[in-house]
Amino acid sequence: MREWTLRRMRPFLHLGSSHLTSAGEAMSTKPRRSIRLVRHPKIDGVGVCCLTMERERAFYTFVEIPCEIGGRGFAVHKLGMGTLYHVRIGAVEDTSCECLGFLRHGTCRHVLGLQALVQGEKL
Repeated sequence: MREWTLRRMRPFLHLGSSHLTSAGEAMSTKPRRSIRLVRHPKIDGVGVCCLTMERERAFYTFVEIPCEIGGRGFAVHKLGMGTLYHVRIGAVEDTSCECLGFLRHGTCRHVLGLQALVQGEKL
């Protein structure tokens, strides 16, 4: 009886990064993301944050740079990598990033992370 109950409920069990609806269709969920300010930029202008997504953790340095076209500008560099991205945050029309994720999807971890820090009044 117990085995039959488990088989019957299997479509409702959580399955990794997606789960099944009552109709048996797969429904994806967005990965959990978090950002933590490790070093505030008030010290010398250079800040460090830790961005965590699922089990991946990456540290980024960032510097606020002048932005004459609206929003706030940042130069963001992933520690251990040679790529530097220029990120602009603000209103929806004032948001941009040079990374491939933003170019493809219109949003990225750099923009979302910096927006979260600004909205949380960390920057």
